[in-house]
Amino acid sequence: MELARRDSVASEEAAFDHLSDTKLEQNSRHSAEAHAPRPNSHKVLQLLRSRARLLQNPLVVIILVLLTLCLSLSVWIAYLSEGLHRIPGDGLDDLFGLHITRESPSIWNYEHQSLIHKAYPVAVHSHNDYSQRIPLFQALGSGCISVEADVHLRNSDLLVGHHKSQLHPSKTLQTMYLDPLERIIRARNPITITGDWRSIFELTSNQTLVLLVDLKTEGTKTLAMLVSQLQPLRDLGYLTHWNGTARVMRPLTVVGTGNTPFLNENTYRDVFWDAELSQLVSEQDTDNSFVYNVSNSYYASTQWNKVLSRDAKTKSQSNVALQIERAKERGLLARYWDTPAQPPNMRELVWRRLIQNDVGVLNMDNMGIVRDRAQGWGRLTR
Repeated sequence: MELARRDSVASEEAAFDHLSDTKLEQNSRHSAEAHAPRPNSHKVLQLLRSRARLLQNPLVVIILVLLTLCLSLSVWIAYLSEGLHRIPGDGLDDLFGLHITRESPSIWNYEHQSLIHKAYPVAVHSHNDYSQRIPLFQALGSGCISVEADVHLRNSDLLVGHHKSQLHPSKTLQTMYLDPLERIIRARNPITITGDWRSIFELTSNQTLVLLVDLKTEGTKTLAMLVSQLQPLRDLGYLTHWNGTARVMRPLTVVGTGNTPFLNENTYRDVFWDAELSQLVSEQDTDNSFVYNVSNSYYASTQWNKVLSRDAKTKSQSNVALQIERAKERGLLARYWDTPAQPPNMRELVWRRLIQNDVGVLNMDNMGIVRDRAQGWGRLTR
């Protein structure tokens, strides 16, 4: 019995020792695995060490600094080219800050109005001008000689906006454009003009300002309302007009586009037409006269895509030159709308081509770009 009991105890101890040894081996293996560097961690450590060694090389540091500076400069230029970051000292941005709106009384003080009158006029059209933070004033302060307003006939008034959803009773052609323009023109001219007149821009005596009115609703009724609302400016002699024999220039020239009907009135008109630039040639044209001329039209405009052709660059360039020349023959100013906005290099290429071909006015949306880079564009007189 004693021998059997000893054998049993010995067997149990052996089994326990085996389990203990197994457990120790497992713990030891787990501990070793936990402390051993993982393959991925090892690679990361090697990469960090190699980069640290690179950074100890002065030449590498210089290259990295130069790359950083180049990247920062590229971002800075991009901001400037888009007009999103203004150059310090911009007079208009400094004076017409966020605290100023078109309804602010201070917008009429001497300092603000002096900046507008002293602006350098450039052959630029403020496309969809009403979308600017301060419509009309930002365009004039940037030197634009043409501004655009889309109008809808609503409740016997002309409301300004591109879409119906944007219309508001407080945003009318009268309050946003006609009344302010009367006040701005009067500051530079006698109460009533009968002969000589002065431009709103001091740097040129005879530069008219164009108000391009895009009629969005039915043409005949909307035009009749526009003609009616122009009466105060008409009475003051401020409107460019056709007197039956010649076009008489004045500080403000009103041009109708969109749904404006073409009326070939030979006796008198002070709302001129925006002819279709791509369709200026008419079967009714003769060697001595054209259907679209100074008696009925002022602009000749078309969408930029209509000038493009499958023959690519050379054909497009010849189309532009031909269209602009046809407009000049008729005494009209050529204008292209919907020119590329992006990418910047394409936009600049199109602008450069139009300027080289002596386009009448250049369509632009960003007034910051006008003030930054447009002072060399265009003639002062039109």
